[in-house]
Amino acid sequence: MSTKDVIDIALGTEKAEIVLKNADLVNVCSGEIYETDIAIARGLIVGLGNYNGRKEIDATDEYAVPGLIDGHTHIEMSMLSVREFAKAVVPRGTTAVVEDPHEIANVLGLEGIKAILAEARTTPLKVCCMAPSCVPSTEPSRGLETSGASIGHKELRELLTMEGVIGLSEVMNYPGVITKEDEIWKKIEVAKAFKTTIDGHAPLLSGKALNAYVLSGVGSDHENASYGEAREKLRLGMRVMVREGSAAQNLHAIAPLLNSVDTRNCMLVTDGDRSLRDLKEEGYLDHVVRRAVEEGLDPVQAVQLCTINPAQWFKLDHWIGSISPGKCADIVLLRNLERFDVNSVLVNGATDWAHRTAYTPEHTYPQFGSSVRITRIQPEDFAIPLKGTKRARIIGLRAGELLTEEIIEELNGIDTARDILKIAVVERHHYSGNIGVGFVKGFGLKHGAVASSIAHDSHNIVVIGTTEADMAFACNRLKAIGGGIVLCSEEKVMNELALPIAGLMSDKGLNEVAEKQRALEEQIAAMGCELPAPFITLSFLALPVVPKLKITDKGLVDVEKQEIVPIFCE
Repeated sequence: MSTKDVIDIALGTEKAEIVLKNADLVNVCSGEIYETDIAIARGLIVGLGNYNGRKEIDATDEYAVPGLIDGHTHIEMSMLSVREFAKAVVPRGTTAVVEDPHEIANVLGLEGIKAILAEARTTPLKVCCMAPSCVPSTEPSRGLETSGASIGHKELRELLTMEGVIGLSEVMNYPGVITKEDEIWKKIEVAKAFKTTIDGHAPLLSGKALNAYVLSGVGSDHENASYGEAREKLRLGMRVMVREGSAAQNLHAIAPLLNSVDTRNCMLVTDGDRSLRDLKEEGYLDHVVRRAVEEGLDPVQAVQLCTINPAQWFKLDHWIGSISPGKCADIVLLRNLERFDVNSVLVNGATDWAHRTAYTPEHTYPQFGSSVRITRIQPEDFAIPLKGTKRARIIGLRAGELLTEEIIEELNGIDTARDILKIAVVERHHYSGNIGVGFVKGFGLKHGAVASSIAHDSHNIVVIGTTEADMAFACNRLKAIGGGIVLCSEEKVMNELALPIAGLMSDKGLNEVAEKQRALEEQIAAMGCELPAPFITLSFLALPVVPKLKITDKGLVDVEKQEIVPIFCE
């Protein structure tokens, strides 16, 4: 449709299809709030001012804000299909997301990305997809992990020609950028040739190394854990994405910066880090806006951080991001702005969007129910030869962060009294038999084991346990249910959640999956783990691009050195 077709409506010589009367417009372009009518036709906003419509909705005493945009997320991390994810977030005011599908890509490759895009087109949620830059997350030549698929610069070129793909997602291989590794630079050059946005991922990178990273063309970063880190990146021209999730909560540390600088180059994002329980009880990006206001941000500024700011960075501002003529009529009507209390949501000008969602059968996803490819695991597969007490490298958890520590302590095996447990990653894509084993401190289990096929980013099986027998039992049970999360004790299932779509996502609805997760969280708490987001925390212990010490199917990884390191110190 040409905007020429609705010029007469904008001029007021024809009635609009819908007019929101007397709304308090939160104008993210000017930073003002004022009363106006909002005229809508053919799914577009056609005018602000005094308008008449064939249908008029009284919006007196309601705030009209643009549909929220999550500038960086991974839908797969919700454990929901795209359809069910949309049902969960759109009613709360999020009408668009910038999706990085590298979770499913690490399992199913290009076919997984195509399946995500296909299902997204059946939902009211606008899903703008980024092409994964790091599948696997580390340079394959380093041999740090095994993924289910690989996406090189040639595949990247194909992805960037697909409808709905808008840029290059988080360049996690920042060491490769700095050391001028050939493949990652080819990917960056492909993205530059397409004139697309390039997102970053460089936790703790600083100084001249950060200058080199920015020089490459990477323009944003969501891995900001402190005021100083965010400020340095902002000063170098990067877009600073402030992540506020269930496990990684960075807003409190960075809010003083947001309250003291020009925030046009800042955004609020979730990074997909919202547990289903939190999503259902607290909300999604609407919760992040409320948190920003609690941290002292002006409410209009908070809305800008997840509307016009991401729209401009991702070159979507011709389409979404503000309530202004020519934009999609994605509008959220609020009873209260500070509390982001949603009354109703319009998508493309429609109020009945919830009834227009098509059903997508689960078989559109490859390897449905059969993506856990392992031979039977035995307890001895997790054995670590020990003769007496030894000094060992232990993965140390840090509350509220994805960063871990390298702890050196004397041990002679699992020690629940000191909260030292065994952790392992089992390769689950190629029947390779690879198993990396180590120790972790801070998880809290007193008995039993937990295993999950959600293990960023290669999504092998990650398992933590108090006995090798329970660890083996949990892994074998995961294969039987086609992937998901298993809690067991004394070789009996205590609770489980099946995730048959790539071992990452359920084919069930939000309420059913949320109830399952609630039961899992209660069960793991009863087993001793009292972390606020235990399964998200567990999933990131296998990610070898976030410092300091992580574990993959190849063993313990010193992330800063990008090397496999031994468990025991000399």
